[in-house]
Amino acid sequence: MRVAFRVEGEPEIGLGHVMRCLALAQRLVASGHQVFFFMSPRSEYFCRNRADWVGDILCISNIDNQLEPEWLGKQCTELKVNWLVLDGYQFDQNYRHTLQSDTYNLAVFDDMNNSGALYADLVINGAPNAASHNYQVTAPNALLAIGQDYQVLRQEFLQSVHNEWQERQNLTLMFGGSDPKKLTFSVLQSLQKLSSSIPITVITGAAYDGLQDLVDLIKTSALDITHLHDCQNMASVLVNTKLALSAAGGSQFELLACAVPAMLVVVAENQKNASQEAANQGWCKVFNVDDLNADELAMQCISLWQQPGLLGLMHQKALEFPVVDGAKNIVKLMSGQKLTSDHTQ
Repeated sequence: MRVAFRVEGEPEIGLGHVMRCLALAQRLVASGHQVFFFMSPRSEYFCRNRADWVGDILCISNIDNQLEPEWLGKQCTELKVNWLVLDGYQFDQNYRHTLQSDTYNLAVFDDMNNSGALYADLVINGAPNAASHNYQVTAPNALLAIGQDYQVLRQEFLQSVHNEWQERQNLTLMFGGSDPKKLTFSVLQSLQKLSSSIPITVITGAAYDGLQDLVDLIKTSALDITHLHDCQNMASVLVNTKLALSAAGGSQFELLACAVPAMLVVVAENQKNASQEAANQGWCKVFNVDDLNADELAMQCISLWQQPGLLGLMHQKALEFPVVDGAKNIVKLMSGQKLTSDHTQ
C-alpha cells in the first residue's frame, strides 16, 4: 500500500499535525507500506532534523493555493497512491471536495467536525468523545476511526518502560512544538520568582522561536533546570516526570501513555473537548490559557507538586487506561478498505 500525507508544521501552526501524521506513517512503514509527505520547504526543514522521520518528503513551492488541490490530486495519481491523508485546518471543504477521486481514497484527520462536508473515505479522530461529533452527517459513507482505540502515538511511546513512581523526580514544562503563547518563558520566570527548588525539565520544540531569550534566562536562573530543545526522546523524559505543565492537544495522549499527572493548558478552541474528557478521567487538571496568567499557573503548579498523595492518585488513574496502538488499528482499516484502483499493495 502506498500512502501520501499532506500536512504542514511550522511556528505559526505548531508541529502537532505533523507529529500525528508521523505516528501513523511510522506504523505504516513498520507494516511494510510506503509513505510520502507533501509539505512546504519550511516544514521540511523541521522534519528532516528528526531522527525518527520516515517517508520521502516531496516539497510544495510556488503553487497557487487555489490550484494546489488539483495539482496534488494529479501527483497522487502519478505516484499510484492508495490513500491520501490530509491533516490541517487550512484544507477546507472546497479543498477536500476537489480531492475526491476514483483512483485513490481520501483520509482526513479531524478534531471538531466544524468545517463542513469532509468528502472522506476515512475520518480519524482519536479523542475519547469523538463519537459525539456527528460524522455520519459530514462523512456519511466514510469509515470512522474515532475514539480512544484510534489515538495515534509515535513508536517511542509504544516501546517505553515506565519508571517506578517513587523514582520520578522532575517537573516538566512542555508547551508544544512552537509555543505560540510564549508560555515557556513566562512560566519559568514565574517559577523563578517563587524560588522553587524543584528539578525542572524544560522542553522546547523545533519550531520554538524564542530560543535565545530562553537560553539567556536559564543561564542566569538559580533554578535547577535542564533544557532540551527539539527533544528526540520524549518518552524517556516523560517516564521520569512526576508532574507536567503542558499545552493540551496531542501532547496529552503522550502524557497519558507515560502515566504522567499533568496540568493541561488549553491554548486553542479545538483542544477543549478532548482536554475536558481527559480531566474527567482523573489524571490531569485543565486550565484555559485566558483564565490564568503565568504567575497563577506557576502557583497552581507548586501547590499540586506539594500534594504527593494527590499526584500519586492521578498517576494511578492514568495507569487505568491502556496504551493503545491506534495507528495500528487505522492501518488495518486502510488495508481492508476496498480500493477503487488496481494499485499494487
